[in-house]
Amino acid sequence: MLSEADDEVLATCYRHLQERPIEPGHPFYVEIWEHSDHDPIQRLRKHILWTEVESLQLFSGFNGSGKTTQLRRLQRELEARGYLVVYADAENYLNLREPVEIQELLITIAGAFSDNLDPSLLIDSYWDRLVNYLEKTEVSFSEATLKTPAVSFKAELKSSPTFRQRIRKTIESRLPEFRRQVQAFVEEAVKTVNAKTPGRRIVFLFDSFEKLRGTVSNEDEVMASVERVFGRNMNLLQLPFVHCVYSVPAFVPFFVGNAEVVLIPTIKLWKKRVHGEEQPHEAGQNVMREILKKRFGSNAQRLLGEPIAQSLIDASGGDLRYLLRLFREALLATRSLPIPERVAQQAIATVRNDFKPSVEDARWLDKIHREQAADPQTAKAADVNRFMRLLDSHMILLYKNETSWYDSLPLIREEVERILASNREPVPE
Repeated sequence: MLSEADDEVLATCYRHLQERPIEPGHPFYVEIWEHSDHDPIQRLRKHILWTEVESLQLFSGFNGSGKTTQLRRLQRELEARGYLVVYADAENYLNLREPVEIQELLITIAGAFSDNLDPSLLIDSYWDRLVNYLEKTEVSFSEATLKTPAVSFKAELKSSPTFRQRIRKTIESRLPEFRRQVQAFVEEAVKTVNAKTPGRRIVFLFDSFEKLRGTVSNEDEVMASVERVFGRNMNLLQLPFVHCVYSVPAFVPFFVGNAEVVLIPTIKLWKKRVHGEEQPHEAGQNVMREILKKRFGSNAQRLLGEPIAQSLIDASGGDLRYLLRLFREALLATRSLPIPERVAQQAIATVRNDFKPSVEDARWLDKIHREQAADPQTAKAADVNRFMRLLDSHMILLYKNETSWYDSLPLIREEVERILASNREPVPE
């Protein structure tokens, strides 16, 4: 049985395993990509450093991949070089379960840029300027919106489909003029920055837009809106004299052939199979151990025997979200230290119960594991959404060598085998 002191140790470690973005410099931060050949931030940073005036890059990562942590790392590295970095979160402005059109996306980007810039660098708020501009058109506002545009306009834009539709309709026929208004606002801010600190360059990081997903009832409309924004209007999203990095849904390349998206892969625990069994990838294995060492601190050796730690690391497939989840479950279930093997297996079984793959999912996951390759079956919204659902839920994992490759999550392979054994495809007559 656990002593009271042991129980407190487990409670502390459990709290340290909670999922949240970790800022560079935090005691739990681990340099996952800094020394890798596939560092996504190095690519983004170099493009900004090597591009003279302005640039636009697209960035993505699946749920729990550490995308926000990596964007914060980019912010820190660029600020150390003297850049002014403006960071904004799309979830504060947009309903990411609904289609998004270029009109409200332009408004959101300009408004988010305004909100997160030092007020001393602005002549007026973008929201004030926007309301003044739209008052001259057919759009009417409530008294509250006129008094507090930065609050009321944002709230209506996010929550009211009717309001969004009115804005879209009003701006649609004036899009070139409206874009010039946005550009003029940003240019004024850039001039103020350069007047205070000559030659200082500005970077705008727009996070969380990759969470844009349709529901069963509107997935076609959401996918179509993404294609319109990034296929036809992506050039409108470039802010003048600003380096822009927009997080976007990872499915953008399926609809926009020329869209280059820098993507965070999964930490690679094994090398891609060429012949025979999987060979461990030591660099990835060491990263996972370092993550646990940082979270458990001096208690790591007391809690974990090497076989236990390795079995849970392997089950995660290199996925950070499930690494933390598996060890949280093991801590909850243990009644003695170090954690016994049976508790580790119980944790794996508990987390596996989170997944409910359909028979068709199981067939596809089995094929992906055997071939270590995956693509949507078609470019139709339903197939792409299904593919993205499996990636977002981490049943499919993306890895990088010289090229991208895929595998199924090790945690669920036993369940996939059980489903397939119970649902054999009929033998053709």
